[in-house]
Order: sequence, then C-alpha cells, then structure tokens
Amino acid sequence: MKKIIFAIDDERDIREIIKVNLENEGYRVDTFPSGETAFRGMAKQRPDLIILDVMMPGMDGYEFCKKLRAHPEYGLIPVVFLSAKSEELDKVLGLEFGGDDYIAKPFGIKELKSRVKAVFRRTGERSTAGEQQVIRYRGLELYPEHYLVRIDGKDIDLTRTEFGILEMFMRNPGKIFSRNNIIDSVKGQDVYVVDRTVDVHIMNIRKKLGDYKDIIRTFSGVGYGFKE
Repeated sequence: MKKIIFAIDDERDIREIIKVNLENEGYRVDTFPSGETAFRGMAKQRPDLIILDVMMPGMDGYEFCKKLRAHPEYGLIPVVFLSAKSEELDKVLGLEFGGDDYIAKPFGIKELKSRVKAVFRRTGERSTAGEQQVIRYRGLELYPEHYLVRIDGKDIDLTRTEFGILEMFMRNPGKIFSRNNIIDSVKGQDVYVVDRTVDVHIMNIRKKLGDYKDIIRTFSGVGYGFKE
C-alpha cells in the first residue's frame, strides 16, 4: 500500500513540484493550500507524513503543527517543515512546535526525497521491530511498538524524535550520550540537525515528563543520560 503524504503550501507551484516528484517515488501525495483545508482532508484520509509550509495566510505552519500535536488521533504523524526562513533560530522554533525535520526553501529535489525517505525509515524501523515489550522506570512506561508513553497510567504526547531520544535513554540507563551520539542514533546522518536542536528536544521531553523530568541528567560539557 502506498504511503500517503500531505503537502500543505499556499504556493501552487510548490505543491505541484512536491506532488510530481514524490509520486514518482511511489508515494500518494494530496496537496492543500492551507492548514484549514488539510485538517478537513484528514477527516477523510489520515496521512503517513505531512510536508508543511511555515508562512501561510490564516493558520500558519507552527499553529497547524501545535494543533496537530494536541490531537489524540493525529498527534504522532511526522511533520517536515518547509520554509523560506532558513535561520537556525527558525529551525529550532519548528522543533519546539513539534516538527520532525526542517527543509529550507529553495530546496533541491534530491534533498526533499532524501528527507522524506529518512523520516519513513526512522518511523518504519520502530513500528516493525516486532517486540511486544514495555520499558519501565518507576511510574514511567514506554511502549516501543506503539509509540506510547505513560506516566502513572496517563498517556503523554511526544513527537517521534522526542520518543526516539527517550527510548534510547531508557534502554541505556547510566550511559552518557554526547549530542553527536544523539544526532546519529535518532535523526540519521542525512537529516539536518545541530547541537542546539538536541538541547531543544531534551528541554521539551523534560517539560512533558513533569515530575519525572530529573531522570534525564545533564553532564556539563559532555551530553545527556538517563538516571540509573
């Protein structure tokens, strides 16, 4: 079955470029000129990935992603931001709103295809791992196969990248990971990420862990690790 991609951009030419090139790669691509129309589209068909422009009239990309992450059904759909704003701060902001990757305009077709494949590879590897298991630490439970995290019996929402980092930590209690270790293990070599974005992911995970935030330890000048 073909994977479904939603391309959301107010520029018709950009939508067509994405659609033609990704359909040539074997995906089904549905295009939308706004976040509002995309949400209506999701009521009919749930996408496997969303390519999302940031600067759009009405609901912008950040607002769309924030709303998506809060939705109980759509919250784990991977999001790749697409924007003419290419400063590092803009990329960090995109991650803070729950994005999984960020491509700057103008973009190359090869780069677009590579990023999309990388996202599907990361999410597919975990979803087909075939292990029925739970990783536990006190009242914190992580279900690798279902992308589910619970704290004291209550579900919490993490992006796929945040989930991957937390899973790596919980599988390796006591081990210290440098930022480069985290980048290589979770994001992959062909995805844009810098040290600062790792810090943003850690900050967001701690916020969501609430009373358990201190189980992720900072080792000054070295990196991060999970409390034994």
